[in-house]
Amino acid sequence: MKEPDHTALPTEGRLDGGMGWFRTATLLWSFLLALQCAWLVVAELYRPPLRQLPTTAPAAAAVTAELRDRAAWAASIGAIRGQLWAESAFGYANLLFDDAKQNGDASLARMLATGSTSLAHALSDAPAQSGAWLFRAGLALRYPALGFNALEALKMSYYTGPTEQELIPLRLRMTTKMDWFSDVEMRQFIIRDLRLLLGQKQTTAIAQAYDASSSAEKSFIEQAVGAVDPPVLRWLRAGAKRPSAPN
Repeated sequence: MKEPDHTALPTEGRLDGGMGWFRTATLLWSFLLALQCAWLVVAELYRPPLRQLPTTAPAAAAVTAELRDRAAWAASIGAIRGQLWAESAFGYANLLFDDAKQNGDASLARMLATGSTSLAHALSDAPAQSGAWLFRAGLALRYPALGFNALEALKMSYYTGPTEQELIPLRLRMTTKMDWFSDVEMRQFIIRDLRLLLGQKQTTAIAQAYDASSSAEKSFIEQAVGAVDPPVLRWLRAGAKRPSAPN
């Protein structure tokens, strides 16, 4: 009688064992993907429509009260998502425009502490955010006790987003409140911003910066503008007698 062949049994056992490990790994990977999807989706459910730093006073006032809490929840859930932390910080953009002390020193201190914490998370987790750096520069100008370097933060805003058009008017206004004239890099940045604004016919933003500048800075702006658009230069020099738009 022919004896049974047992040589295949070990191989079948190894195959079954290998398939078991493969199924376990697949299930584990699927579980991890499901967790990641849930993490992303839940954060997006709370995430408010606040993607950029508000650059005007009305916009800042409108978003602060309504969207601040939602942005904070989304950032807490996102944890390491720097953009969400930036949006949470932008909920305090009214600090750049309002008289925040009207709510009392204690309220101002809380807003500054919370906004600064969110901003620190944003710049730590996703440092290439021009709006976040600009917000830091603005806070440094208005609240020196925070210990931020306004000029260095403003430079970082230029480095990370040199042509972010929605930020240019606010950046230019901030330069009127700091000593940048002797900084070669800042002079180049400002020339580029002025040319971009001229190309977009945003002469009002140029005029606001020009009117708030020192004599030396005004001369610098005049040279930069005059080299590109002499009619706008004449309009700037008219000062209070300016018509609504340059001829």
